[in-house]
Amino acid sequence: MTVSRVINGGYASPEVRARVERAIKELGYAPSSTARSLRYGRKGCIGVLVESVHGAWFMGILGGIEEELTRRHVGLMLTSLKPQDQYDSSTVAAWVDGKRVDGLISARFTKQEQPLLDAAVKAGIPVTFICPDQSVDVGFTVRCRNFEAGKLLGAYLLKLGHRRLGFVGGPKDSIDSTERLRGMREAVSVVPGASLHAEDVAFQSSYKPRAGAAAGVSFLKREPSERPSAIVLGNDSMAIAFICEMLRAGVRVPADVSVAGFDGIEEGERCFPTLTTVAQPMHRLGVAACSALLERIEDPVQDQGVSAEFPMALVARESTAPFGSVASRRAKNRS
Repeated sequence: MTVSRVINGGYASPEVRARVERAIKELGYAPSSTARSLRYGRKGCIGVLVESVHGAWFMGILGGIEEELTRRHVGLMLTSLKPQDQYDSSTVAAWVDGKRVDGLISARFTKQEQPLLDAAVKAGIPVTFICPDQSVDVGFTVRCRNFEAGKLLGAYLLKLGHRRLGFVGGPKDSIDSTERLRGMREAVSVVPGASLHAEDVAFQSSYKPRAGAAAGVSFLKREPSERPSAIVLGNDSMAIAFICEMLRAGVRVPADVSVAGFDGIEEGERCFPTLTTVAQPMHRLGVAACSALLERIEDPVQDQGVSAEFPMALVARESTAPFGSVASRRAKNRS
């Protein structure tokens, strides 16, 4: 019983815990997750669902989930809801119907997943959510403080001297997009002469790179005098694709337009110019969601929309610059 308490995170005095851990190390003992699962009637595995497992944002989240599962000796089943850009929830439905998993983690939950959530709740399978695009009134949710992040990024661009800002979000009904835009509007509202006009705000159908590229094409169709001097994209993947469209068309970043995103994916520090962003603690989000789910598997509770929010951090890089400064300097050098 003492060994079990130590292994499973129960109470034990520091002296006893040290003795047990020393014995475990000397004997090379590894707990049997199979035997433990059989004892409690569990599968010893959780399911993780996301639109696409290939996105850089999700890979950062997955690292945190895997770390926590490894520490707890729990298995993982992973699926994409849009493996070939066609929505298919049959895999998750089979998990739930057959009770093949002890719990579910849903990354960027949308209204399309509501039937899956309803089925999981009915089956008594706990669910946690990571940055859902729709509000949920059950389960445990981890998300970032997107309003604060939008306000932080907006204030930074205004401090650089930009007065006409633009915003291109992901889906219009996405909580992340609407909150980030709301934060930017708050920042603009307190600076005389600053604007975030309706014509400078748009949304795309997804957060994928092609959505950022499409935003870039639309931006280029506008007369240069009618373009914002700084534009914020819904996430880093969109922002990087947007920058590619600018450079391909001969529009300089940041000399002609400053560009920024959200998330803090690794590609942002490897692209050219390197991307200004507001970074999410993706690893921490994954750990927190997984830990909360495992706690609820061990001790089921009826969560009524419980949530935890994490701050985001501004990372200023080459894709943003003071308004007019880069262009003026280059003009002076040419003369």
